[in-house]
Amino acid sequence: MAKKNKHDKAADKAIANALAAIAKAEKAAIKAGKAAQKDAADLAAKLEKKLAKAAKKDAAAASSEPVEAPAAAETPVAVEVESTSAAPAADTRTLAQLRAEAKAAGLTGYSSLSKAALVEKLDAL
Repeated sequence: MAKKNKHDKAADKAIANALAAIAKAEKAAIKAGKAAQKDAADLAAKLEKKLAKAAKKDAAAASSEPVEAPAAAETPVAVEVESTSAAPAADTRTLAQLRAEAKAAGLTGYSSLSKAALVEKLDAL
């Protein structure tokens, strides 16, 4: 086999260094992934605790005795009344979500329908 020249030796050394750097980066990525998973689990646990605490607080408030109303209000109180019109509530689904539902339901021609028409067809199912 022919003797390696100076440039070949340098190239081999660069490749070895690159492979070592890749291995080091992979280990760091795994470690970061594990840390992120741990952080996510910790956040989920904290959220569960807060939700449980809020639910307990809501349950306690619901089961407590009703509070007596004040005798007479000295200043008028503004009361907001919800509209009782027959207008339907706005659908929060996106057009893409509605089209996916239409496809799953086996509808045809849904790609040319408007959002309102898709909502109407899907709600009629």
